[in-house]
Amino acid sequence: MSVTCTVRFADETAVVAVKGDIDAEATAQLREVLREAAARPAAGGTLVDLAGVTFLDSSALGVLVAARNAAAQRGTWLALCNAGPMATMVLQITGLYDQLVRPSVDDEAGDLDGISVPEQAGA
Repeated sequence: MSVTCTVRFADETAVVAVKGDIDAEATAQLREVLREAAARPAAGGTLVDLAGVTFLDSSALGVLVAARNAAAQRGTWLALCNAGPMATMVLQITGLYDQLVRPSVDDEAGDLDGISVPEQAGA
């Protein structure tokens, strides 16, 4: 399964919804989408929604950590939400879960009410 990424903006937050397998082949696409989302002038932070992710490998983790570090250098933030069982397992095993994942965002209405800067913004 290939990966697809969609980006939308809610206030100052870029929300990147990822669907599919994030493996070595997909990391370049994910990296580019995250760069483009963060480059938007009004982007105060980036929330990566992993609800549709079915596979996550070490190269994907590297992209997510690098994007989080780049965000911190810019004075913004990057966090993950809605990690499913597989993504949660990988993030917990690697010790990245507490560093990257924030509580789920309820997006049923499409307005993303409740988005806020993660408590570790810029860290």
